[in-house]
Amino acid sequence: MEINLTFFLAVVPAIVLYGIAKSGLGGSISLISVPLMTLVMPLSQALAIILPILIFSDMVAVYRFRKEFDLSTLKLIVPFAGIGIFIGSLTFSYFSEDILKFIVGVMGFLFTAHYFIFKKNKDEKSKRNILKGGLCSSIAGFTSFCVHAGGTPTSIYLLPLRLKKEIYVGTRVIFFTFVNLIKLPFYLHLSMLNLQTFKQSMILLPLAVFGIYIGYKILKIIDEKLFYNILYVLILVTSSKLIYDFLIKITWQLINFISQYKLVKIELIKIFMNLNRYKLW
Repeated sequence: MEINLTFFLAVVPAIVLYGIAKSGLGGSISLISVPLMTLVMPLSQALAIILPILIFSDMVAVYRFRKEFDLSTLKLIVPFAGIGIFIGSLTFSYFSEDILKFIVGVMGFLFTAHYFIFKKNKDEKSKRNILKGGLCSSIAGFTSFCVHAGGTPTSIYLLPLRLKKEIYVGTRVIFFTFVNLIKLPFYLHLSMLNLQTFKQSMILLPLAVFGIYIGYKILKIIDEKLFYNILYVLILVTSSKLIYDFLIKITWQLINFISQYKLVKIELIKIFMNLNRYKLW
């Protein structure tokens, strides 16, 4: 891991954002962390470096919210997340990071668009639903395993429950503690996590602690309604960014394909003209 200006501009903010997310101030803000890190390292290395940092951050956050969580919600969503993680471990190599992030982006965008445009009573609480909870947490487990991006699917289920702000954060924290611990043996089995990546994790760990500290300070000074509005806005912004990045990439690929097609067509015309010229056709 070469330490240079690009490293500082990409990795440092990525890890700080993960710390802020672990404090409960919007897990979706960390969606850009993995793409930032892949600017200076392969995806598998970025995922392996982040996982021990997430687990340590989880432990710090669990201690902070050890008495503030919704046990009945956790009993519903944790087992389904385990199923999603298991599926992710089997299919990890078959899915593109861009496709997975696009799917997460679409889910988040539709969820927040419905909230801001169509939902009249924004303070209305939803009831616990095993179908919705199971689906969202399974997707969260899957996307968390593949790209550490389980925050948005989890929020889609938890936010409408309108839990007390501290209970919401505590429930998320404990949920992702289980998720990341379940991911650990699979990462080891797939040889994604090793001694070298663990050492790199320990070097970067203080940045995550700094992010957690910032997040806790912010969490204390904002009221509950503002807290929820901030989370919805963060999900909308990050989801829109994921969709935008995917569409831009697809557009450029299409342009390149058309350009290549035109070049091939021109070459074929030249060949045909030469054949016709020498009466070889």
